Amino acid sequence: MPQITAINNDDDLDAALERIGELLRFFEEDTPEAAELDALSKLVREYEAIHYPIGPPTAAGAIHARLEDLALSGEDLIPILGRREVVEAVLAGRCAIPREAAEALQQLLGIDREVLLQQPAALIATP
Repeated sequence: MPQITAINNDDDLDAALERIGELLRFFEEDTPEAAELDALSKLVREYEAIHYPIGPPTAAGAIHARLEDLALSGEDLIPILGRREVVEAVLAGRCAIPREAAEALQQLLGIDREVLLQQPAALIATP
C-alpha cells in the first residue's frame, strides 16, 4: 500500500481523488487497496468538510431538486400554494411557504417540514 499523507491543499485533494478513482476500478473487499481506499476517502471527506462545506438546503433548492426527482413541475404545486405567482415566488426564494402549505408539500415531495419553513434569504433583514 502506498504511503498515505495528509491532504493539505487542492493539489493534494486532486491527487487523492485520482487515486480513489484508480482504486474503485479494481475494488475488492479485504485487500490492502480497500484499506487505502477507506483511508483516502476519510481524508477527502475531512478536507472537503473544512474547505468546501455544504450548507443545509434552502426550501427553494430542496423543492427544485425533489420536483426534478419526481418528474413534477411548478404547475403541480398550484393546488397546494394557490396561485402560479406564489409558486414562482417560492421557487425563486422570494416568498416564505405558508405553514398550512408546508405539510402538504412535505407529503407530496418528502421534504422535511423544517426545511420548508425556513425564511428565504431574500426576506431576512440585514443589519
